[in-house]
This record gives sequence, C-alpha cells and structure tokens, in this order.
Amino acid sequence: METWTHCTLADLCSSITVGHVGSMTAEYKSSGVLFLRSKNVRPGYLDLSDVAYIGAEFHTRLRKSQLRPNDIVIVRTGAPGAAALIPEGMGDVNCSDVIIARPGRHVNPKFLCYSINATAGSFVAAHTVGAVQQHFNIGSAKGLRLYVPPLAEQCAIAEMLGALDDKAAANDQIEGTGISLGRALLGKELQGATSEVPLGEVADLVYGKALPASQRRQGVTPVFGCTGQVGWHDVPLTAMGCPVVGRKGANAGHVSWMSKPGWVIDTAFYAKPVNSAITNEALYFLLESASIDALTADSAVPGVNRNVALRHRILVPELDALRRFGEWARELLTASVQAETESRTLAELRDTLLPKLISGQIRIKDAERAVEEVV
Repeated sequence: METWTHCTLADLCSSITVGHVGSMTAEYKSSGVLFLRSKNVRPGYLDLSDVAYIGAEFHTRLRKSQLRPNDIVIVRTGAPGAAALIPEGMGDVNCSDVIIARPGRHVNPKFLCYSINATAGSFVAAHTVGAVQQHFNIGSAKGLRLYVPPLAEQCAIAEMLGALDDKAAANDQIEGTGISLGRALLGKELQGATSEVPLGEVADLVYGKALPASQRRQGVTPVFGCTGQVGWHDVPLTAMGCPVVGRKGANAGHVSWMSKPGWVIDTAFYAKPVNSAITNEALYFLLESASIDALTADSAVPGVNRNVALRHRILVPELDALRRFGEWARELLTASVQAETESRTLAELRDTLLPKLISGQIRIKDAERAVEEVV
C-alpha cells in the first residue's frame, strides 16, 4: 500500500475465526494452559486478573482456537468490539467465544489493534444482534472498514502509541509499588503492637453529600464515591486530601485516597484523624488495614453502619511509630499520586491522538510534537 487506503478487516488478515464456543466449566483447571474469555479482553489490553486454565490435552484438541503472538482477539458477546493483542512470551494460549483476527504480512499488528479500537465502536453497535445478550458475529467483523496507511507509517503510529501505553504501565507499577510498600511498612510497625482501640478513637467518619452527575460543573476538583474517583466538579466539600471509605453498594468498606480537597458523594464517608499524631496519609493505611469491608450489613444493598464502624476495634502502632510512619506514608502516597496523574494525562493524550492518527487527520510529526510537550 503506497497511500492511505480503505480496507476491510478481512483484507488485512490472513484469517478471521472464532474461538471455541460452548460450555467449558467442566474443563477448567487450577493451572495449565491460559484460557482467555470475553471478560479478559479490554480495549487495548488483556485483563488477566481473573483467568481460567485448561489442560494441555484439551488445548491440543481445541486446535482452531489456539492463539499465536500478534493475534488480535475481539470481544464477540457481552460488551462486543473491544480488541487486544496477544503479546510475545505468553506461551500456550487458548480462547472461548472471541473473534480471532490474524494480521497479514503487510499489516503492523499493533497498529491494527489500535485501529480496531479507535474505529469499530459505531460499526459494532450497528451490527450486533440479540435481545438478551448482544452478539457481534464473524461475518460482520470481516466487513469492518478501516483506513490504513503504508506499512512504515503504521509502524511509526504503533510505536508512538505503544510508548505512551508503556509509560502509563510503568507509572501504574510505581503507583502500585508505593501502596504495597506503605502496607508493608505499616505491617512492620504493627508487629508487637498491643494497643487495640475503637476506630472512633483514631478517626471520624463524615457522611458525604449527594452530587448527581447532572449537577456537577466543569472543574479540577475530584469527586469520590464508594469505588474511588467518579468524576470532577468545581468546588470541594473537604478542606484537604483525605481517605474515603465506601458506605454502601458493592464496594462498601473500600478505602481510597483522595490526594487533594474534593467532593465525597453520599455513597461514601470521608475520614478525619481525631489524634494530632495521625496524618491523613497514615490514616489511609490504617483504615485499609482495618477490614472495614467485613462490617457490611447482610442485606440486599451492602452497607457500612457508621456507629458500628466507629466501635470496630483496630490495632495501632505506638505514637512515635505513628509519627514516623506518617512521614513515610506522605512520601509514598505523593509519589503514587504523581504517577497516577501522569498516567491519566498520558491516557488522555493517547485517546486524543488515536482517532486522529488512525483517520489520517494528523500525521506522525504533528503527534510527536504533542507528545514532546507532555512527556
């Protein structure tokens, strides 16, 4: 291809097939060959937090659904259209009920995966069938039309977008490492500690206030709920950054960190230290270790009762240890928040550049300048 060309997915692939279809529960093992399902495929990446495995013998029998490096798997049922690339080094991999697109030699696989995720949304929506569960069938997938540049430009686009994703992934690792280290340091301070006190002697839990999405105004104030950040607003409810504790819903008891003054909605509490020796950062880790999610009432809608939570007894370090840990916690959470903020900026940049690059609206040199301003 010498110029940008409109092609179908079938034109760009050596084969397009469907992974194994049918019940597999009886074949699942605790280890073995990785077996991908629709739930493991997200736009642009594989979510391996909840994977299944099958035996090697069954993997051999399911020859047509065996996956190779650089295959692209596309969600077929449930939330159809999301595409992810099978990377090198995964070993034997099999799959169920996903479309398998195997790129041809004249196509960069990473570029093709980015292109599918950037352009397939409206096409998939118009070509799904099923009243109870939506299906995106293989015939429709083959007809997906994409705008494709010469191979050299495909590679350049894929390299640029991949670099943004790699940087974001590195930041995610920094963020996770900071949280893990904070937990480990608190655990060390709690070793040998004998002071178990009601949570109410450590913190107060303040009810958040309702703020429906329709009433939020454009701004830079984070809005937090029981699952963490859920949006933005223009004025804060809290005077400073603080821990947020899920109050009701499936994430009742979940503890998240709000790094600056924000708004906490009525599905959550925000926590304030009642002892001057405890910083907000230290309180975040103390609440995380307190197993508040175990206090959820056994009802149709799980919830944390404030009075029960404040009576809940938790183990705390001695005052000197608390002060020392507070300094560590501040440094770790600051680094984690910086990494998270940069990741969000990178993701926004990628999502802005992706459709423009894939459609040919901007060229790689223009995108490089935009990336240089951020990275």
